[in-house]
Formats: sequence, structure tokens, C-alpha cells
Amino acid sequence: MHCPALNIFGTFFPSWMLCAVLGIVGAVAVFKLFSVLQIDRWLGPRLVVYPCLGLAITSVIWLAWYGH
Repeated sequence: MHCPALNIFGTFFPSWMLCAVLGIVGAVAVFKLFSVLQIDRWLGPRLVVYPCLGLAITSVIWLAWYGH
């Protein structure tokens, strides 16, 4: 077994890095959406909610892309 890697500009990066970046971008997008819809003020501790959303988005991307 090997770690999935992406060839970006001639350098191999672990695929989990790309999934993590996409998860962070997704969490920021959800934050902006919740702020516009004024759902953000009804959430619990934001310091816990948004990192968990980022982790969930990262996990879904990883499973959709590399799940067997």
C-alpha cells in the first residue's frame, strides 16, 4: 500500500493535504453562508462547530475521492 499523492508542478504532495485545504475552504464557505442567513448566532460554541464542520467536509471529500 502507498499513500495517495498528487503531482503538482512536478512535486508530489500527499492527497490528505488537498482534502484538508478543501475542508477548510468549505468550512469558511459554510461560515459565510450561515452568517448571511443569520443562522450563525443560533449555533453553539463557534470554536467547536466550525472546526468540526471542516473535519466533516474533509472526511467526506476523502471518502468520496479515495474510498473503496
